Amino acid sequence: MGLSAAGMASGLDIAGMTQQLVAAERKPKSDRITNQQKQVNVSLSAYGQVKSSVSAMQSMLEKFGKDEAFNGQKASSDNSDYLSIKATAKAKSGVYNINIQQMAQSHKLMGKELFSADPEASLGSGEMVIKVGDKSMTLNIGEDNDDLSSVVDAINNAEDNPGVTATLINTGEDGGSKIVFSTKETGEKNTIEIDTSAMTGQLASLAYKDGMVDSKVDEMQAAQDAKIMIDNFTTVSSSNNTFEDVIEGVTLDLKKLTGTSGSSNPETDDIDVKSVKITIENDEKSTKDSLKSFVDSYNSLMGTIDKLTGFDADKEPDDPNRAGALNGDSLTRSVTTQMRNLLNEPIEINGKLYQMSDFGISIQRDGTLELEEDSDKLDDIISENFAVIGQFFAQEDSGFLAKADKLLDSFTDKTDGSLSVKEDTLKERQKSLDDDMTDLNKRMAAYEDRTYKQFLAMDEAIGQMNNQLSSMMSLMMSFD
Repeated sequence: MGLSAAGMASGLDIAGMTQQLVAAERKPKSDRITNQQKQVNVSLSAYGQVKSSVSAMQSMLEKFGKDEAFNGQKASSDNSDYLSIKATAKAKSGVYNINIQQMAQSHKLMGKELFSADPEASLGSGEMVIKVGDKSMTLNIGEDNDDLSSVVDAINNAEDNPGVTATLINTGEDGGSKIVFSTKETGEKNTIEIDTSAMTGQLASLAYKDGMVDSKVDEMQAAQDAKIMIDNFTTVSSSNNTFEDVIEGVTLDLKKLTGTSGSSNPETDDIDVKSVKITIENDEKSTKDSLKSFVDSYNSLMGTIDKLTGFDADKEPDDPNRAGALNGDSLTRSVTTQMRNLLNEPIEINGKLYQMSDFGISIQRDGTLELEEDSDKLDDIISENFAVIGQFFAQEDSGFLAKADKLLDSFTDKTDGSLSVKEDTLKERQKSLDDDMTDLNKRMAAYEDRTYKQFLAMDEAIGQMNNQLSSMMSLMMSFD
C-alpha cells in the first residue's frame, strides 16, 4: 500500500515507523524460510549431480550390453567390393574362403505389344489376376480405368498388391509403350504369373506363366537366388543378397560375383578375384577400450560423490566449502557402499569364481578403480581371458552388467528409485517453502496495512487532543 511521508497532526514519520515494524516482524520469519530454501536448493542440486552421474554410468553399462563390448567379435573381408561382413558375439574365430557364384535377382517381364498412351484409348476389360509366389491380387478393369496410365496405376496402387511393380518403357517405336512387370523382392520363389483369360482387348496379351507356349510376354530377367560356396565345399543359397547365420553369428552382404576358372563362361572366367577371404577373430581392442571406459566412468562417479560428501578439516570452520553439500548423507554413502560391494562380489563362470582383479582392475584405498598400467600385460590378460571376460560382464542375469544395472536402477528408477524419491521429496519441500513465503508476504501486507491504520488513528487522536488543548488555552487566556 502507498504510505504518506508523515502524520498531518503529529508530524511523526508514520510510513517509516510502519516499515520498520513490518521489517522487524518479517525478518526472522523470512530469514528462516530463505535459509531453508537455500538448503533445499543446494541439496536438490547435489542429489541431481549424484543421480546424473549414476544415470550416466548406467547408460554406459546398458550400451556395453547392446554393443557386446566385452565379448565382441570383429570380422573382416579381404575384398569389401565383393563381400562385406558383420559379426556378433555368437561368432567363433575362423577363416573362410567364399566364392560368390550367383547374385539374387528379381523377376522382370515385358509385354511384346505396344500400348497406346492416349487416355481415350480403351485397352480392354475384365479381370486380371497377378500372382507373385503364393500371393495374388485380382484387378477389375472397366470403362473408368481401361487406359494405359490407369491400368498401371491400378496395379501399383492396389491394396493387396502381392509385390509387383508395373512401369512403362518407351522404346521409340510408333504405337506407344511396353509394360514391364518386376517383383519388389528377389529370389526364385518370387516369380510372376499373369492370368488374363477373363479379359478382352489388348490387355489379354499380357498373360504369362513359366513354360507358356506362344506367350506375348518376354522374360527380361529370371527370378534367382543368391548362391555362395564356402571353402570350395558347401553351397548355400539365399532369396536375397544377404546371408545371416550361415556361419553362426555372421552376416554376409554380397556385392558382385567372384570369378570362375575353366567354366567356359567368359563373363566370370575373366574376373580376377576368384574368392573372398573372411576372417573372424576376438575383438580384443574393443574389450580393452571398454575396460578403460568402465574404470573412467566409475571413477568419475566416485569423484562426484567424494566432492559432495567430503570434509576438509584444514579449512576454516566458517568456510562454506569446508564440508560438501551432502556431507554425512546416508543415501549417498549407500551408493558408494553398494557399488564397492558389487565390485568385490565374485561371479561364477564354468564352475570357477572370478573377480575384477582377475582382469587387471584393482580397487584402491580411496575407493577408485585402477586398470593395469602396463599395456602389454593388460593385452596378455585380455587375450588369455577373452571368453571369460565376456561372460563375467555380459552373462545373462548373473553377469556384472546385469547386476550393476539392477543396482543402479534401484537408485535412478523414476517411480521408486531412492535418489528419485529423495528428489521428489525435496521438490515438494521446495514448493512448500515457496508457499510459506507467499503466505508470509500476504500476512506482512495485512500487518503493514493494520499498523499503518493504527498509526493514522493515533495521528488523528493526537490532532483531536491538540485541537482540544488549543481551545482550552484560548479559553483560559480569555479569563485574563
